[in-house]
Amino acid sequence: MSDIFFKESEDFLVLPKMPYYEGLDRVQVSVAEKYNFDGLVHRLRFLTPKFILKIGDRIGARLLARTKSPYLEEINGFSKHLGVGVETLNTGYEWACTAMVRETASKHPVLHRVLDWSLPMGKYMHVAKYETEHGPYYDINWSGNSGIINAVAPKRFVISINQSPIPMRSNLGKIGFPIDWFLQRRATFQSSGWLPSHLLRHVFEIAPDYHSAVKILTETPLAIPVIFTVCGREEGEKCIIERQENSAHIIEYSNVCTANHWQEHEWSGHPRPIRSRDRLEAAKSACSDYVEEDFNWQWLRPPILNKHSIMAFIANTDGVMKVANFRVVDGVVTPISYFSL
Repeated sequence: MSDIFFKESEDFLVLPKMPYYEGLDRVQVSVAEKYNFDGLVHRLRFLTPKFILKIGDRIGARLLARTKSPYLEEINGFSKHLGVGVETLNTGYEWACTAMVRETASKHPVLHRVLDWSLPMGKYMHVAKYETEHGPYYDINWSGNSGIINAVAPKRFVISINQSPIPMRSNLGKIGFPIDWFLQRRATFQSSGWLPSHLLRHVFEIAPDYHSAVKILTETPLAIPVIFTVCGREEGEKCIIERQENSAHIIEYSNVCTANHWQEHEWSGHPRPIRSRDRLEAAKSACSDYVEEDFNWQWLRPPILNKHSIMAFIANTDGVMKVANFRVVDGVVTPISYFSL
């Protein structure tokens, strides 16, 4: 795999633009993106047959009802128009990620994010602009998903979700992974806490600023552990929030970055693939340098970039938002589409 993902001047601007929507609600956007939802579900069926997705939808619907999700009616609207797979999509987040907040020379924070998934899902993503009383936000998402996994709210904050490690509940160490996975799933489906992606959307809708967002993401009970990366407007407004269901660990030192394992040493968990600790160390190294004024992609190198990587973005609250979707096959990185403000 090449050390450098691509040069924007040569590759980025000649790519097809990602689908973009504004002035529509989420159901309308999902209807417009139905062809991409169908493509996404078709890809999922390589791992999950249709009858399993139907079972997942029934289980997911019960979880959504238990958590009293404020977006349940909207999700029912998705199901009406899109069909099988909607509830499964809204109650699972099976991706790994690397995220970091770097600073410009003038100390303005900038979020960098890579999304990793074992199937090439990047080409099914879109960008949609939604209005709130505190101003608009731009959501980078899939059709049929009510939650947010990464979004940009100009003049407020940029936030992304990383999948957390699976907590070691069985005290069996690494060999206890299957048991710990089952125990975590059982705890999640018995919980009445928020789903992380739904809580993050709630934050984009109601939080007026960075500090309000951090407070909500830190204190609100959750149905499943998660890691949030939060980037604000001013110097020092950057943090990682490692969340268990009813507790939080906040990282605010200079190297604000995360992968898919706990940095809270008192918490134990099974890291997510691939090479989570190596990705974190690479992110810490990248964080030691200021962001160049052209907001280039030089940071996007292995192991942060890996065979499961499907999307990356760079964004701040001052109008920078660059998204690239791509696929990695046999070590060769092929850009698919882009979006830029």
